[in-house]
Amino acid sequence: ISMGAATVMMAAAEDLPQNVVGVLADCGYTSAEEIIKKVITEMKMPADLLYPFVKLGGRLFGGFDIDETSPVEAMAKSRVPVIFFHGDDDDFVPSRMSLANYQACTEQKRIVFIGGAGHGLAFPANKEAYIYELRRFFEPILEGETLSLGAASIITYQTK
Repeated sequence: ISMGAATVMMAAAEDLPQNVVGVLADCGYTSAEEIIKKVITEMKMPADLLYPFVKLGGRLFGGFDIDETSPVEAMAKSRVPVIFFHGDDDDFVPSRMSLANYQACTEQKRIVFIGGAGHGLAFPANKEAYIYELRRFFEPILEGETLSLGAASIITYQTK
């Protein structure tokens, strides 16, 4: 979930072993910059002023550039099918971020919104719908079929 979703979305643009048949991205954000600036702003601090210091910290202490790549950029180069899940009551990573990732994805894809679910809580909020959509998405892929999702690729469930 969340950062894990961002990680697997970025991996989806890489050369992966043949046994990787798809990605499940649950409440993933669009970019490190966007989520970090959102958190800084919620802390009532100036995001545009402080973000360069966060970026510098990544470079100095981690040896990486936070802006080198992003999940939304990687989705435009995805090499495997992706199913996105997001709770529509997520107050940490807005569900619009999953929608942006979904829209950028160039592979077979589906997005499922779970009504009333908070951050990382789509599965516990509606286990039956979550498992049903996972099966519905991956079973054809595992059988070597191409998905014909059409207009049904954006799905919303209400919490029971």
